Amino acid sequence: MLLASAAGPVDARLELLPEADRLNLRLCFSSAEAHRLNYQLEVRSQGGAGTSRSRQSGSLTSGPEIQCPLNNRLGIAPDSHIEATVTWTIDGHEQTPLRQSYPSSEPADSPTPAPRQSPAADAMVVKTDSNLR
Repeated sequence: MLLASAAGPVDARLELLPEADRLNLRLCFSSAEAHRLNYQLEVRSQGGAGTSRSRQSGSLTSGPEIQCPLNNRLGIAPDSHIEATVTWTIDGHEQTPLRQSYPSSEPADSPTPAPRQSPAADAMVVKTDSNLR
């Protein structure tokens, strides 16, 4: 599982969850106080079938309830490589983009991870708190 975070008023998560021949992509936001959020998701896919790129965007007002405005399922082949990038703003202020890829790219000299117990543990998550200025 990949996780990145920073301090701020809005919690944002970009999740890529592999499931058989599909990849579930989910973008979620929450915050203690209301903030106006704008976001744009770009997904690039490469594989034996070719290359594709798609974009989705939207806006919402965040709050204490977790909101997941994007919950997509992507078909993946064994040779697929997916990159997802979310650019977003809080109350008009740009935030650090969220980036995630599948399969995840970890350095070759990384320690071997402990065995995973559940399919949920295979989730790749990028989480960040904004740094609103």
